[in-house]
Order: sequence, then structure tokens, then C-alpha cells
Amino acid sequence: MNGKKLLGPMWAAALALAVVVLPGPANPAQAADDGSRPTQPVKLVFLHHSVGENWLSDDQGGLGRALAANNYFVSDTNYGWGPNSIGDRTDIPDWLEWFRGGNSGLYLGAVFAENGRNSQYARPLANPGGPNQVVMFKSCYPNASLAGGPNDPPAAGGGLTVANAKYVYNELLRYFATRPDKLFVVVTAPPNSDTPLAANARAFNNWLRTSWRAENHYPYRNVAVYDFYNVLSGPDNHHRLVAGAEQHIYTPGMNSAYYRSSEGDDHPNVAGSVKARNEFVPMLNAFYHRWRTTPPSGAVTTVRLPAVAAHDGWVAESAPGSGVGRTVNAVGPTLAVGDDGGNRQFRSFLSFDTSRLPARAWIVSATVKVKRSGGTGRSPFNSHRNLVVDIRNPHFGSAAGLAAHDFQSAANRGSVAVLNPTPAVGWQTAPLSSQGLSLLNVRGTTQFRLRFQVPTDRDRVADTVAFRSGNAPQSAERPVLEVQYRLG
Repeated sequence: MNGKKLLGPMWAAALALAVVVLPGPANPAQAADDGSRPTQPVKLVFLHHSVGENWLSDDQGGLGRALAANNYFVSDTNYGWGPNSIGDRTDIPDWLEWFRGGNSGLYLGAVFAENGRNSQYARPLANPGGPNQVVMFKSCYPNASLAGGPNDPPAAGGGLTVANAKYVYNELLRYFATRPDKLFVVVTAPPNSDTPLAANARAFNNWLRTSWRAENHYPYRNVAVYDFYNVLSGPDNHHRLVAGAEQHIYTPGMNSAYYRSSEGDDHPNVAGSVKARNEFVPMLNAFYHRWRTTPPSGAVTTVRLPAVAAHDGWVAESAPGSGVGRTVNAVGPTLAVGDDGGNRQFRSFLSFDTSRLPARAWIVSATVKVKRSGGTGRSPFNSHRNLVVDIRNPHFGSAAGLAAHDFQSAANRGSVAVLNPTPAVGWQTAPLSSQGLSLLNVRGTTQFRLRFQVPTDRDRVADTVAFRSGNAPQSAERPVLEVQYRLG
């Protein structure tokens, strides 16, 4: 079912107003929720069909533009998208194919890598690079027609029933628990005009929001539920953030489509789409901050990851001020940072196999450590300002191996750490910022680029600092990435 053709009797019964305030979500926030936008760009992908397309569009819901204003770089899937056209299939039972089926690795690899627009909406932010961090997914309004009884327990059975829908979402948690590095946002299916089954839709979505995670004793903060259905079922029905508190209210009996399109079908109209946009975005921000700022309890584990010698080394600039690399040394025992007698800049690169970290790791801290081994001329720490560290996930340039173009290749984020300039001998450290921690790649390689903020002091004298590389003769002197984490 795709949500484009289904028609049904229009809801028209007037009901007496009553307000029900439901309990908060499983694992509620410890304090007031933060509805502010993330401080750094966040990559988000939205899996949807026509209702989602309208919600994103600039001339209907405006969600795409609103998300961009809140620092989300948005991509999406739609009809016909992806391997085996998996984008055609977004009914509730289909999510098993996406997340738990035999080809789920193929599908989800494409989801996490998706950078494109498959709907029309403004996308003013530059792509910050790396995989998608937030996955939103939504079924269309035919999925509000769930057969069975409102209190049916989970049971596999196929089709659109309350029991099978609960079974499907319980199965999805089994996958979500393996990826605490992603935030999964369930957007409930919008209401339709199928009034005989509307009470089932209400009961299921209430269960999904308040009981689903608790019944499964789900311990992580990487799953959130937004009740799109509720917002679109009446003018006084809301799911929103009010003064730092999540508010979910509805009028009993108002369980069907209220904001119907001018064509007379159950696609939400502009008013409904805009209402849902305005209520959703602050809630998404709150979901994001819950996920990123509430670490698990438990013992801290420290692991020291050695530099991958085959992929580290230094690159020298082709000409002073060109910003383009030329000379590469990937086999020497030292790394050079600074400038040479021709005022050409040296940049150095470190590579670590961060897939050795558990997928469920909640990173507490990470520090790049390098062993000082001398230098030439004046200390560039005095003349070239700070020695900063850029990060790239999974690698700079087109491959993990060191290449001249890595010198100028884009980083996921620049200056995620500053190398401590003292002592003049021994180990020097660069603790990663929170933005750097979020970019560590627990699925593969993470690389770092070391450079001075001032490329050259123009004195035509080689001013460099040297550190032991991954090719240093003594393994105890080679660079390490020291990571502390808790299991999430």
C-alpha cells in the first residue's frame, strides 16, 4: 500500500472535548528537555512516501527547510529508491525487510550512505560528510487501518493488524540495539478516514509511544517515537515540547483524519502539515539531545589503538601558499609538521582501526597521543600558532592509503583537537572535542590530519616539529588513539 489512492468516509462526528495527558516516554529525560538545535550539522535521512514528500516540500509542510534551519542536513528515500526498489515498500510489515531481512545489510548500507534528495525541498546546508546519523521512517495513512482488537498482544501473522504491528516493532528493537551510534525516529502513520478501525490505530500508537520500549526492557536512548498520527487527528491534539517538557494530549474519540487534502483524500493538507512541522522539529531536537547527552552507567573501559603504519606519514605542499599537496612520505619513521626552507607546509596523517571499538560503545573521551622526536629550526609552536587536528571518517581522499591530495582533502570537521605543545620531549596529547568523538567510526577506519594554523612564517627556514610514526622502529613509541568508553 502506498498511501496515494485510498479513500474512505470523512470523519464528521462532533465530540465533546476532553484532554488526556499520557505518561512520558520510556526512559524519560533526567531533566528538562533541550529543544534547541544541535550545535553542529547532523546528517538525517527520512524514509517515506507521498505524505512525507508533502511534509518535506517547501510549498506544503516546509519540513525540509525547517530541519535545515535547525542544523540537519536532510536526505530522503521515496518510491523506487534503493537496491531492489526497497523504497517502494514502507508499510509496517515491510520494515522487517529493511531492518531484519536477509538483505538488510545491503539496504541499510544504502540508507546510511544516502546523500540525495528524492523529493523537492530546500537544502541550503553543505554536506558535512560521513554517514547519516539520524534515521526517520514513516508508513503512509493506509497503515492506520489495523485489524484486530486494540489490546491484542504482539503476534506474528502478516498483514496490517494490531498484533502483527506490535510484533514487527518488537523485532526492530533487536536491530536498533546493535546500533547505538544511530538515532532511529519512528514517525507514526498518519490517520485516515477508516473510522471503524480508528480506535485500533489510537491504541497501537499509544502503545508504541508509551509501552513498546518499556515492555522490551530496552535500555538505550537511540530510539524515539513521534506521534504524527495524533497531531493530525484533531486541532487540540498535540505532540510537542512545552517549556522543556514533552506534551502529548488528545481528545478521546478524535481518532480519524482531521486535516484532509482539498482533493478529498487522506493526505494531510497544508494546515496539518505545517502544524506537524512546528510541533515535530523541537521534539526532534529533544530526541537528539537525549541520545547524545545521556550516557549509560557502568564501568569505563580504556583501549589504546595503535596507528596503522601503512596509512600514516606526511605530505608536503607543492608550492608556498598553494594549499595543494605534492611530496608524500608514507614509510619514514617520523611525521613532520611545520614548513620547509621554501615556505612550503608539511601536514601529517594518522590512521586508526576504530572498528575495534564495540558497536555499542558510548565514547567518554578519546585522545591522540604522539611521541616527540625533535625538529628543525625554530619551534613552530612559537611561530605557527596551534597545532590542530582534523578528522575524517573513514579516510581522507579516495582511499585509506596516504596520497598527495590528502593534503587538501575535506575533513568531516577541522580542529577537533589541539596538540599540547609541552613537553618538548616525550609524549604529547590532543584530546578530541565532543564533535570529534561523534565522528569516530566504530564500523571501520578513522583518520586524523595534523597541521599548524599558520602554514608558514615566511622566513625561508625549515621550522618543523617531528613525531614518531607508525613505522618507528620501537613499537612503544608509535602513535596511539586512547579511547575511554562505556557500553551503551
